[in-house]
Amino acid sequence: MIFPTTLLTLLGVVTTLSFATPVKRTVSNGAALNKDFPDPGIMRNSDGVWYAYSTSTGSGLVPMSKSTDFATWSTPTNVLSSVGSWATGAVWAPDVREITSGHYVMYYTARRSSGPSNDHCIGIATATSPAGPFTPNTSPLICDLDNGGAIDASGFEAPGGGLYILWKVDGNSIGKSTPIKIQHVGANGYDLLDTATTLITNDPIDGGLVEAPSMIYWDGWYYLFFSSNNYNTLKYDISYAVSQSVTGPFTKVQAPNAPFLVSGQYNTAGPGGATAINVLNQYVSMAFHSDINGQNASSGRAMWTISNVCLGGGVAKPC
Repeated sequence: MIFPTTLLTLLGVVTTLSFATPVKRTVSNGAALNKDFPDPGIMRNSDGVWYAYSTSTGSGLVPMSKSTDFATWSTPTNVLSSVGSWATGAVWAPDVREITSGHYVMYYTARRSSGPSNDHCIGIATATSPAGPFTPNTSPLICDLDNGGAIDASGFEAPGGGLYILWKVDGNSIGKSTPIKIQHVGANGYDLLDTATTLITNDPIDGGLVEAPSMIYWDGWYYLFFSSNNYNTLKYDISYAVSQSVTGPFTKVQAPNAPFLVSGQYNTAGPGGATAINVLNQYVSMAFHSDINGQNASSGRAMWTISNVCLGGGVAKPC
């Protein structure tokens, strides 16, 4: 059930703020998974079980944890069989989507085996279960090496069922800008269709970059969550931009309605790398990471959760 509450003004338009159905827990009181689990990508399977996937750690190439209540999470286990013949080393920021029953696609970032250390591309891997094992394709999906490479991919299903992939152009690795792009994909979740569209790019207020895109649709608005500033500092945050079209134009929401989350709120430190999920148009949940030592990422980044995000009229906030 959606119910109206406060009137507010956004971009000069008076609108009504609608809250998703309340649930008992909002922002987790401390880490939901108190171990190194950076850049958590989450998905709710069709059977109602939650799955979370993280950047490579000592728990595996792509560690996976699951939960039946979005509160208690299992010990992470590895679900990616290999980084792929085109790549080498670790995997960053995986995102898994249930495309159809028995067909799961993982988008992930890795370094090309033939390139320099900042030569990153987006790869895909598929599985018949959200618990894997995921098998990578033999070639990358998106590279854009002339502009710094491609990282931080995430999937999105628009109203009506259209599938998209979002990613960051890693321009800061070569002193360029960091646009976040979107492109339509086919029914299998990864065949690239049409051409890519830039949704936002970094401005001076963003501390040199925008990254980690995650999009949801709610009540006529598209919310593009992203992080800005350096991930290894307490300036890392979760911000957002809004539009009423999946391909924009998007407007970055400013104070007092943004950023969505910064260090110090709910005792977080360097919150970022968020994934938001619209659950059956009933409520929106989110996972993100926060520094374990409360100072920087040197001791790892634990997974935190928000079980209900309040959304309405182009404004988002933790409930």
